Amino acid sequence: MTLWTLHAAYDPDARVWYTLDCDVPGLVTEGDTLEHLRDRAVAVMPELIADNAEHLAPERRNGPHALRLVAFHESTVPVAA
Repeated sequence: MTLWTLHAAYDPDARVWYTLDCDVPGLVTEGDTLEHLRDRAVAVMPELIADNAEHLAPERRNGPHALRLVAFHESTVPVAA
């Protein structure tokens, strides 16, 4: 199995999760939830892998493929004393 990793971050002003970094060439997307981001990424991965096959190591070209989503979220909230 070829495991691909997508690092995501949250933009609280835009209220959107977005691709911070991904080892699938060209994979840049966003979603209002992590699940939406994941689903959008999974939908375009096969085409991006095929389109960039000549730039990938031979063992990463063929499936099955899996996506590991690593999300970063930081927030500051007031706390009553």
